[in-house]
Amino acid sequence: MLIPAAEATLAPDAVLEHVSHHAGAAYLGGRVDHGDPVAEVEAGALPALFAALRGDPHLRLEQLIDVTAVHWPLDSGREFEVVWQFRSLTNNLYARVSVRLADGGAVASAASTYASAVYLEREVFDLFGIGFTGHPDLRRILLPEGYEGHPLRKEYPVEGPTFPEDAHRNDLVGALDPDDFWAGVDDEAKA
Repeated sequence: MLIPAAEATLAPDAVLEHVSHHAGAAYLGGRVDHGDPVAEVEAGALPALFAALRGDPHLRLEQLIDVTAVHWPLDSGREFEVVWQFRSLTNNLYARVSVRLADGGAVASAASTYASAVYLEREVFDLFGIGFTGHPDLRRILLPEGYEGHPLRKEYPVEGPTFPEDAHRNDLVGALDPDDFWAGVDDEAKA
């Protein structure tokens, strides 16, 4: 039976020290952000780092809460930042690990260590187009197969790829009734 710690067993700086130890030379730095330790590592440190974070008795990061990404299009060669958020109920700890990679790059999947990664990584793949090597079933999860693009990339059009091109030109003065505009689009879709 899991008995959670009432208070954190380690300070955030101590958590970063453990992550640094497990990542070795692949550890690029860390910081404490709003009380949570955030470590940046090289992609090569994964997936061994995932197993070490889960197995370290001082950390016991047994839950992968979230996997997400951030698109930094102006940071050439490091356009994407993939972020894993971990939780230890046993030790009442949180930790984040991030990796930067180039557009078109891929990182190792955490699915062999954390079952929740299967769906979380599919979401990142679907919305950002980031690959996860070793993932058991990497395919779209929110958008239909064949959908063009990845909507959370910064260059993705706000209106989506199929938004009518003339929607803004037709309503420059706000006189167009939205119901009238979309009625025409609906009629075309039915045809």
